[in-house]
Amino acid sequence: MKEYLKAQNQTIASIIENAFNADELDRFSKSDFRWVINKGKPFRQKSVKKGEIYQFEFGKNYTPEMSYEHRGLVIGVKQKLLYVLPIFSYDPHKHPDIYHPKDHPDSKSNMFLLKSHEFPFISRDSVLKLNDIRTVSVNRILYQQKGRLSPDSDTYKQIEHLTLQKYFPSFYHDFEQNLQTIETLTKQLAITTTDKDAIQTENEQLKAEINSLKELLLDQQKTCRE
Repeated sequence: MKEYLKAQNQTIASIIENAFNADELDRFSKSDFRWVINKGKPFRQKSVKKGEIYQFEFGKNYTPEMSYEHRGLVIGVKQKLLYVLPIFSYDPHKHPDIYHPKDHPDSKSNMFLLKSHEFPFISRDSVLKLNDIRTVSVNRILYQQKGRLSPDSDTYKQIEHLTLQKYFPSFYHDFEQNLQTIETLTKQLAITTTDKDAIQTENEQLKAEINSLKELLLDQQKTCRE
């Protein structure tokens, strides 16, 4: 209790010193309130699927981690834990370097631009934060957003691909190497199979020629006897 009161006094002192603006203070307070209300609640029972977008309470975190209430794209589900990429509004002044598959395909940015005219479920251009993947409880869900990125779509596959590349570079490198090895071996197997088929066909032709010669030889021997 003593440590809790000490923390609260420090928080109040920071507020008095204007360490929080009005908007952050509001979000800070909602985050605390939601944590208290939801901490002891049973787990949310509705199933969550990859590609779905939800409004999450990410809580209070250190910069540059995402904090407070934001949208998030679910890219993995493990029982009651979700793997989420945060989404927030795009500001070209704050994010001059951003990745987009058509407009900025050469960018190495950790920000993936989602344009509103390409994704009807967002009202304005937004940013997907690829290098800030989160493991969160299903109880951090506030509500489900409209729309979904199908895991079979090229966009979703590219998002997963870039996330692995940026967040797990060593794993991604080994994964790519293994894919190349599999592709090479598959091609070699196809060539070998083709060669075997060609050899088998040639053997059949030779056997047919040998049989024809044998028959011709028998006919010649029969003629000589007569």
